[in-house]
Order: sequence, then structure tokens, then C-alpha cells
Amino acid sequence: SSWLRSAASGLRLLPPSSSMFDHSETIAGGALVIIYEDHKHMSALRVEPGKTLNNRFGAFRHNDMVGRRYGAQLLSLDGRKYVYLLRPTPELWTASLSHRTQILYIADISMICLQLELGPGAVVVEAGTGSGSLSHALARAVGPTGRLHTYEFNAARATAAQAEFASNGLSPGRVICQHGDVCQPEWKYDGVPEGGVDAAFFDLPNPWLAVPLAAPLLRAGGRLCTFSPCIEQVERTLAVLAAAGFTRPEVVEVLVRTHEVRAAPRTDAIAEAAATARAARLSAAAAAEGADADADAAEGTGEGEGAGEGAGAGAGA
Repeated sequence: SSWLRSAASGLRLLPPSSSMFDHSETIAGGALVIIYEDHKHMSALRVEPGKTLNNRFGAFRHNDMVGRRYGAQLLSLDGRKYVYLLRPTPELWTASLSHRTQILYIADISMICLQLELGPGAVVVEAGTGSGSLSHALARAVGPTGRLHTYEFNAARATAAQAEFASNGLSPGRVICQHGDVCQPEWKYDGVPEGGVDAAFFDLPNPWLAVPLAAPLLRAGGRLCTFSPCIEQVERTLAVLAAAGFTRPEVVEVLVRTHEVRAAPRTDAIAEAAATARAARLSAAAAAEGADADADAAEGTGEGEGAGEGAGAGAGA
């Protein structure tokens, strides 16, 4: 959606009516809505009365969205097709956001939040904001009393992320997004007290460079997670953890396997077993009858050949 892009692109971001995590029952002007076409096609929309959404399913007036309950179906103006108006969640945001970088998806995000042991009121440091996919899940996990300090080394991406957090009602407040390279030796986490961080997460090309600088921030028993696609990155990160004071490192790969579950057709097991047994008996009887017929035919052929040979011998004599 165009409203998600940064102000640098020439498109403005609307001020939020509330946090995207508020649980109002109905859609108001200025609310963030996820437009659901199907499980592969979703988009985020800021409701602006007077405007019209046009997509492959038709035209939909923003005015018709106001006052409807989240989850409602909205018919297109021609009445031929429809979309669903869903309440925004980090999972739906991940499925509909504008990609500025490669992003993390639900399987990895769930494992990260679990392993970081996040809860309401937690303070988290994240480096590698990127498109903000994980950031929104972390913001939900820490709740309105928690704080997420997230850093992005690319200035344009940092600006876009800051605008999104503000538009989604997360900043200022629970999310503080800054531009900076946490891998530089002289880097300082300004405004983050030493020993006051519950968890840290790095999605960086060189996470091993960031580990020593982040270690003093973590409280005793705090958790650190790094995300790396290459085992060589993992190896180099593991090599610096012990020296930085971390213990019990663990390497995890998250895989998702989809199963198709369908109800088996209803059958009468006893009748089916009886039918199978009957078919087996009939087959055996047919096979036996065929064997008897073959034997009789072979016997008759043998007697005829013997008589012919006898007659020939007599004539020869």
C-alpha cells in the first residue's frame, strides 16, 4: 500500500487514530485495516473517508468500511466480489507489509519470541530493523509498558521504519527506532542503561561484531538471539559468546511441515470385511474350477494322441 512508503518517496503517512494493537470492535476513520482478498493477497490500508480502494476485486469505498466490525465482508461497488476487513496483527502485518529487505516470517518469529522469553514490560534491543516484520511482533510481546530499541544501519530504511512505527501508533512509546551501525567498535547504545535489557536480537551480516558491545546491556539471565542463514556465520558467533559472558548456546533450525487433513469416507467396517472375504472365496473357487478344467482338457488330449500312434504302428506292420 502506498501509505506504507516513507515520506522520502513523496507519499505522506497518516497519523494513526490509535495503536494497531488496540482492540476496538469496529472500524473508525484513520484506523489501520488489513484488506484480505485470499491467503496469498493481503494489503494494509489506512481508512480515509471519502476515498475509494481499487483492486482486482473491484472498487470499495472507505466510507463503507467505517462502522463495520473487524472481520466483516465488504462487497465491491458492483456487488460481484468482496474482501474481508481484518484487524491488524503482527502476523497479518508480516503478510502484507512493503518489503524493503528480506523479512522474517511467522515460524522464525514465533521461535525467537519464545526463546527470548519476552513478556509485558520487557526491554528489548533489536539490530537489523529492515522491513519491521519482527519488530511489530516484539512490540506486541513487550506490551504498552515495555520498550523496543531497534537499530537500522541503512538511513533510508531507518526513516521508513520510523514513519511506519509512528503511523501504527507504536512510536513514540513502546518502539524507539534509530539509525546506526551497532557493529562499529565505537558504537554506543545511548539511552539504554547497562544491565537494564531483558533480551537482544541481531539480524546482521556480522553478528559476532555486535555481541561484545551488547553483552553489558543485558541483565543477569538475559537472553541473546542472532539470526544467520549461513553456518559459517553461526560458527563465528558461537566463538565469541563465551568470551562475552554467555553460557549454554543453542543452535536451532525452524522448519514448517504442512499436513492436509481430510475426513475418511464413512464405511461399514463389518460389511466391508465380509465383502472382501466373499470376493476372496469367489476368486479361489474360480481359480480351482479353472485348474480342474485345464486338467480335464490335458487328459483328453493325451488319450487322443495315444490312439493315433497305435493306429500308425499297425499300418506300418
